[in-house]
Amino acid sequence: MTSVPSATTWGSPSATKHALLLHGLTSSSHTWYRVGCSLAAKGYFVTAPDLIGHGLRVSSDYGLTSVVEDLRPYLEARNYSLIIGHSFGVVVALSLFSHLPRSHPTAVLLIDPLTQRIPDDELDSFRRIIMESYLSVKPPEVHAAENPLWTPQDAIYRELATRLCSIEGIRSIMNQEPPELLDNIIAVPDKWKITILAADPAISQFCRVETLHPFPHIRAVVVPGAGHWIQCEFPEVIVEEALKSVGGLDTEMQ
Repeated sequence: MTSVPSATTWGSPSATKHALLLHGLTSSSHTWYRVGCSLAAKGYFVTAPDLIGHGLRVSSDYGLTSVVEDLRPYLEARNYSLIIGHSFGVVVALSLFSHLPRSHPTAVLLIDPLTQRIPDDELDSFRRIIMESYLSVKPPEVHAAENPLWTPQDAIYRELATRLCSIEGIRSIMNQEPPELLDNIIAVPDKWKITILAADPAISQFCRVETLHPFPHIRAVVVPGAGHWIQCEFPEVIVEEALKSVGGLDTEMQ
């Protein structure tokens, strides 16, 4: 059993350009609001689904296959020239490629993915940190104090997103075997252009761009001054790099 799909959208459904935004763990569709509004202003119809286990959405199965299958109606409804994923949303985005039409190239923007495998002896600690962040919900004023680049709305949406998660869903997702994310990124066909936005390494080393240097088909961009939540800190950079990636597709198709 999976609850009825839900999503936040921006822009006109009659737009000819479409973008799909995939949030991370313990997050929600609303946390994309600044990116979504900006892309809509550029002529996109933007869809940000709430993944199962988030946004009050429950399921009897929180496996990655179920998360991806739950998104099939969105993929069948329209073709996307742009897909953006953040953190766990990167894992989901990389799992969508087999469902995308080969006749419609897509630009993919991956925001601060975990590019190195977590050692087995550190995995339990990593999972515990994630669960504690879910169980100890921070009020907006704490988020705002810890993240001075966030707007008040960012802080409110972050608290709301955490409160709307399913504890069973978050625990189930966290207990699954972590995917070999770097291998999955490298294996993406060239026709889908991959851009990775990484946090400032002085702030966060979740995504280590040096691991991507041997792969010239992957464009990596470090965002100075950014932490893990780039969509809350520098949404304009995400939009700029996303449009640049889509523009590259348009050039190649001419």
